[in-house]
Amino acid sequence: MKKVLFATTALVFSAGIAAAEVSVGGDGRMGVVYNGSDWNFSSRIRVSFTASGTTDGGLEFGGSVRADQATAATNGTAASVYISGAFGKLSMGDVVGASEALFGDFYEVGYTDLSSMGGYSNDILYLTGDNGGNVGANVAPSAVTTTGTGTTAVTTAVSGLNTGPNLLYTGTFGAFSVAASMSDGKAGSVDGSQEYALAGAYTFGNYTVGLGYEYLDLKVYDAGGNAYTAKADMITLAGVAQFGNTSVKAGIAHRGKDVDQDWYGIGASSVFGATTVGGYVQYLDDKDNNTDVTWYGLGAEYDLGGGASIKGGVADNDISGSDMVADLGVKFSF
Repeated sequence: MKKVLFATTALVFSAGIAAAEVSVGGDGRMGVVYNGSDWNFSSRIRVSFTASGTTDGGLEFGGSVRADQATAATNGTAASVYISGAFGKLSMGDVVGASEALFGDFYEVGYTDLSSMGGYSNDILYLTGDNGGNVGANVAPSAVTTTGTGTTAVTTAVSGLNTGPNLLYTGTFGAFSVAASMSDGKAGSVDGSQEYALAGAYTFGNYTVGLGYEYLDLKVYDAGGNAYTAKADMITLAGVAQFGNTSVKAGIAHRGKDVDQDWYGIGASSVFGATTVGGYVQYLDDKDNNTDVTWYGLGAEYDLGGGASIKGGVADNDISGSDMVADLGVKFSF
């Protein structure tokens, strides 16, 4: 089926574009998830289309679109396009911010990444957009000010607006890597959250160190159209080291302007034949609300070959009233 779809799609594109390539892939998962009180089934299927081509002058271009399963509970797509050459790569669409582009996240614990932990999973708490401009989700509610007369709680408004498509530049020049990203400050037809980010990294042997700066001018609205605003910036220092089959990543960050937060995190993963074991610990000191939280996870996976693996994990935090979550299932890549 995959070959038939690929051939049909390629034929359609090749009718108008010479030397273009289109491929079809995807991923899926199925298993059980413990949400802290009960076990539930959880499954997902996603299909991705990737296209690429080359200009007469040697510039490469392309894009990708991912279609998630459409059910009563979930549906969605993610897409981006790019052009690249000796100058680097310029991407637009559902792209990550500059710091995340260079530093990434920690080892993904669990086959679902256990993001049901109130947003506390393996993801590093970057300030700017993650896959398309979902910004401001982690800005302290106390930093947001009301410029309208609405009565909607600030904690509801602070989730931010999707200001995508975002713009991301990445380039590697010898041992140095650089990245820059920004949004256009629009959320549909209204002014939204404006974001900028710059990051750089240097690799020597099996070690990489990097520094990122992110700036966010948050603007969100309640149901009545009233605006809430805040400004925040974030400086992140990150490092990655490879010791044989073990990879270690660590970072520290500070958020300033209208917020005052410190973040620390470390994660690691090791490969033993077909088995991979990994975990992370993260800590956020929120001085605005005089609170702090530590969250952590531990997981493992076994490669079955052919694009399938068995994967599971557990995650927890020290938030009062929260419980440990866990999952176990099979992941597919095709």
